[in-house]
Parts: sequence; structure tokens; C-alpha cells
Amino acid sequence: MQKSTDINIPKVAIVGKPNAGKSTLVNRICGKREAIVHEEPMITRDRKYYKTDWNGKNFYLIDTGGIDLKSKKKLNGQVLLQTKKAIDESDVIIFMVDLRQPVSPLDEEIAAILRKLDKEIIFVGNKCDNINGAVYTEEYLKFGFGNPIKISALNGINIGDLLDEVVLRFANLQVYAGELSDKEVLAPPGICILGRPNTGKSTLFNAMIKDERVIVNEVEGTTRDSIDSIVKINGKDYKFIDTAGMIRKKGKGKDLEYYSELRTLEAIEKSEISLVLIDSTGEVSNQDIKIIETCVNKGLSTCVIFNKIDIVDKIALDNIIKMFELKLKFYSYIPFLKVSALTGKGIKNIIKMIDTLIEERNKIIPENKLNNLFKKLEKEDTGIYYKGKRFKIKFIKQIKTAPPVFLIFSNMDAKRKVNITRYIENNIRKNFGFIGTPVFLKFKY
Repeated sequence: MQKSTDINIPKVAIVGKPNAGKSTLVNRICGKREAIVHEEPMITRDRKYYKTDWNGKNFYLIDTGGIDLKSKKKLNGQVLLQTKKAIDESDVIIFMVDLRQPVSPLDEEIAAILRKLDKEIIFVGNKCDNINGAVYTEEYLKFGFGNPIKISALNGINIGDLLDEVVLRFANLQVYAGELSDKEVLAPPGICILGRPNTGKSTLFNAMIKDERVIVNEVEGTTRDSIDSIVKINGKDYKFIDTAGMIRKKGKGKDLEYYSELRTLEAIEKSEISLVLIDSTGEVSNQDIKIIETCVNKGLSTCVIFNKIDIVDKIALDNIIKMFELKLKFYSYIPFLKVSALTGKGIKNIIKMIDTLIEERNKIIPENKLNNLFKKLEKEDTGIYYKGKRFKIKFIKQIKTAPPVFLIFSNMDAKRKVNITRYIENNIRKNFGFIGTPVFLKFKY
């Protein structure tokens, strides 16, 4: 589901057998490493949306998992389902084959599926890196799609020709062709769903957007990449970023877990809200705490969600929550929720909490209220001392929102004095809230 302003922008799906180079082409067109590229086939398991443009025309590029019609594995069947959904909702389809390989039965079956469709099909032959290299072009002519556009997604050969053909096909569509506008559209807040592998992130994501966009499977680490979905709920747009589970790096950074962790950190960078999912049937780990600390340090408003409450007894649930409260004593402003992503229990509370966090992080406190508060405190309490000198605030004002930042003019340099910063932050929170939202302080003296 897209924002109302984007609803008529064409969608272009890339389909083909595993390891044909679809994700490499996504990265080439988008100009950055959006999709995970790895020598292991079937890495792209869900359908992923990337907004890009060519010659002033906006469009969504849909990356799909490789179609494997012969496999009897449950996961491969789910990949096929996601690919079929991408084909159904796309306006233009790029059918990619590996021209260095002869026609396979799988290529033939995919071509047979596409021939039955009343859609714009662009036939592309990938991995044409060497003009003098052996390719099997003539074998592929029997598909009936004409001569394939020969490209090298890896080296960027003929990518411009391919994109020219893509936007040319938009003229045959009934939808708006997506010309770029000078008028900026305010982007919806980014919300990332974080947590260790197998905590139920994809199930929660699907429950919230009510669409089987993300494959849910019992195999740990099914979601290898992050997926953005803009969803309209109660008339408001939200941008959900489902991410691969955060896994500790192994080896020298060449494994898939390393790339997935990079995607998680990238998701945090472009988000404003984080939903940190905890498996209520497990234990509190240092990795759970590290995820929350990363979010706070990056300025995200955060909510901890205890999932799978449908299969855990009340005593065990209370114990894990108490353990979390102890480990998060310096983050006591972070709220907790209890849900079951599988049954849907508590899902509505998450949407309410997201609205609360958005409101809290954008809150503006008037200067007179801030200064009156600390003048009052200076008269009423014993205050904070450093080396026998009492700390005093001369003037305080809020200089930023999302997250909130306060500039403090004081009688001493207090930025590294923990007792002073906690005193100021605690009083700001006590009087003005900022639920789930980190507060940052800057000092001048």
C-alpha cells in the first residue's frame, strides 16, 4: 500500500529464476546497495519496493525472489507466492534470464506464465559482460518476446537502454506516469521493527498491515533484508520498515548475517520510531539491551513489545518484564506493551502507542515554562553541587524537536557531569513527559 500521493506511480517487477541477477539490477538502477547481493541463491525471499526515477519519471521497482516451480520446500513455495503477488500488482514486468546459460526448464515455465498475462513485458538478458563472450541468445528467441535487451547489471552495460524502454512502456498505461514535482511531499514517520531473530517481527508486521507481504517461516533468519511499506491507518500514513533480526557479526564480515545487521542499522538511521520486539518465552539478553541502547543513542522514540503472550503463563511474563525494568533502569521512560502477533491481541495498542510517540517527540515546550520550572526548583530544593559549587541554570530553551534538544546556559560546564544531566532530564520528564523519547542536552557557560 502506498501513500495517496504515490498511488498511481507505475510498478515495475523484476522476475526470473534464482541467481539471474535481479538484486544486482536493483542496486544498479537505484544507485546504491539497496538489495542484499550474495552468491547464495534465493536470498531475496520477500517482495521489496524501491522508489526510483529515470528521465523525470518516478516508478516503483519491485525486487522478487527467484521462482523455483519444482521445489517442494515450504519456503520456496512462499517465495513463489510473493513473486506472483508482485506480478499481479505490477504494470511492467522485466523478465530476466542469464544469457551465459542455456535455456532451462525453469526459464521455459516462467516464460509460459508471463505469456498468459496482459501486461507490458520487457525481455532482458543479463551477464553480457564481454562482447565476444559466448551467449545463448538464439535459444531464448522461442519464448516469443523478441531479442532480449543485453545488459550487465554488475558492470552497468546497457542499463540506460533498458530504463529508456521501461519508461517508454509507461505511455501505454492508464496510470499516471509519475513525473517529478517541485513540490515536496512530507514523508510519513519511519517505524522500524527490531529484535533478535525469530521473535515474530514478520508476523507482527503482517498483522499490522494486514497483508502477507513478508514471508513468515519457522526457519530462523528468514527475513534477510529490510522492507518498507507505507500504510494508511485511520487516515494517517505510516512507513513501516521490517528488518532482519539483529545477529552478532561472525567471521570477517562476509556472511549474510553481517549484511543483515547492516540493513538493521540502516533501518534505524532512517527511522523515527522503533518497536523492539522481545520473545516472552525466552530470556533477557545483552543483545536485547544493545538494540535498545542503539535506538536511544540514535534519537529514536522507542517502545518495547513483549510478543507471544498467548503461549506464556502470567508468572513467566511478569518475571521477564521485571528483569527488563531492572536492566533498563536508566531508560525508565520507555513504555512496554504485551501482544500476540499470531492472534492479534494488543495490536491496536501498538498503533495508539506509535501516535503517542510521534506526538511526544515533536512536542515543543515554551521557554517561559522551562525557565519558570528551574527557577522554582532553585528556590525549593537543595540543588546539585560539584566541588562545593552549586549548579545553576541561567537560561534554558528547546532548540530542536524529533528528538527534543535543549540548550542550557549555566554557571559551569556540565555536559560530562552525569548527576547534573540526570537532574535536568528527570525534571523535564516529570513536568513535560516525552514518553519513550530520548532527550538531549547541550550546555554553554
